[in-house]
Amino acid sequence: MPLTNRQKTFAKLIVEGTNSNSECARQAGYSEGQARKTASLLLNGRDFPLVNEHIKDLRENRERRYGVTLIGQMKRFADLSKGAEDSGQFSAAVNAEKIRSALGGLAIDRRETNVTHNLDKLSREEIVARLSEIRKNHPSAFIDGDYKVVGESGGKKTLSNLGK
Repeated sequence: MPLTNRQKTFAKLIVEGTNSNSECARQAGYSEGQARKTASLLLNGRDFPLVNEHIKDLRENRERRYGVTLIGQMKRFADLSKGAEDSGQFSAAVNAEKIRSALGGLAIDRRETNVTHNLDKLSREEIVARLSEIRKNHPSAFIDGDYKVVGESGGKKTLSNLGK
């Protein structure tokens, strides 16, 4: 039995690698409530072997066309990450690792769209409370250090880290 349009779309989305398996099933038109189970069935190789064959063909086609392989890209990003880390460019190293994790299926970008954070509308007490909560939940994101006031400009204090 040939592949259905939904199965072809699912396979194409899987090869693109930008969404989770269940999200690929949803985008291909499968039921919202059954997307996870459907994705699992489509990918297990037993229930729908033609889907796996189609995914393999699409990947090979892509690799031939662009000369890019998943393993090759993962190695490239690992090398970039190591090089960036060795030269003290930690932000670049983190970004390379994020991309490598996404390629390997370990991470999915779940950024919320149309969400705005209006800190301007919060009072000082609300901001301090939110920062305190963030510090409590994510202590490794904060570095405690000594500082001193080095000057005032227009009523605003200027701070300087000591030892940096």
